[in-house]
Amino acid sequence: MLKKTPATALRAPLAVITGYAEQHLTLALPEFIGQRYTDTPGLIDRPLVDGHVPQRPACRFCTRRAGIDARVTCWMTHDRNICLRHLLWIGEGCSEPSDQVDLSPLPATAQAQRHHHNLINRHGRRWVSLAFADATKIFSTWKERSTFGPRETITHRLTSLTRPSGEPVAADLAFAAGFHPEIIRLSGLLASDHWERTGLRKGGLAPFVREVSRRHIIKGFDPDGLDDPLIQWLRDRANHYNMAQHLNKWDILTVLLHEETTRRLTKRLRTDLRTCPLPQPRY
Repeated sequence: MLKKTPATALRAPLAVITGYAEQHLTLALPEFIGQRYTDTPGLIDRPLVDGHVPQRPACRFCTRRAGIDARVTCWMTHDRNICLRHLLWIGEGCSEPSDQVDLSPLPATAQAQRHHHNLINRHGRRWVSLAFADATKIFSTWKERSTFGPRETITHRLTSLTRPSGEPVAADLAFAAGFHPEIIRLSGLLASDHWERTGLRKGGLAPFVREVSRRHIIKGFDPDGLDDPLIQWLRDRANHYNMAQHLNKWDILTVLLHEETTRRLTKRLRTDLRTCPLPQPRY
């Protein structure tokens, strides 16, 4: 069986061919970063090329401004959804530069991008990236079940965006861009260490549910019993902690919590580590 050549083995030959130093190639191409934990300047918080970080085209206006006519593909971490300079959606649903749509009709979507960055600074990328993925799934299920309204608002958001050619955008892109503000607010709730502990403790479910309405995620939110995706999220978190406690293997949480960027080897950020709500050791 043929073995796949690791990308790092191609760094030296490529340096000879291009004339660029290996260090510069490593800074430019995340594929050449061979470790998940590093203290090397410039290599911290770079995308991990392991299947969890998608590739999408860069903002077509930014590349054109740089004098590049060809398509430029980037590794996109979960927070790279909007080009704030050009108010262009470059996130979910953009497989081609022509899929990128103008967000002028939805100013709240662009404002949510700044909120997203603030959440990462407050809670840490590790937790916000996980929360964003979960929040997107939860909100998608709510939409399918018609948990929120009014319908006129939903229709307006899903139909207000158009492609550069004037054609309507795909349904997945319209949903991701149209409800980006609410998904970011829900991400903030799920990423919060305080609210996770509140939801998991005895008697804490009611204030956790009320927080959904207080944050203007869904007005007058009333969960659909234990089958509600948000309640199911809390139950899954409790199961993860109980499993780790039963096996006495807290590193299993690291497997469940996928990383999207390289992290510091030493002097890790305070927001990187948490104590299990049960309570148990840091993970």
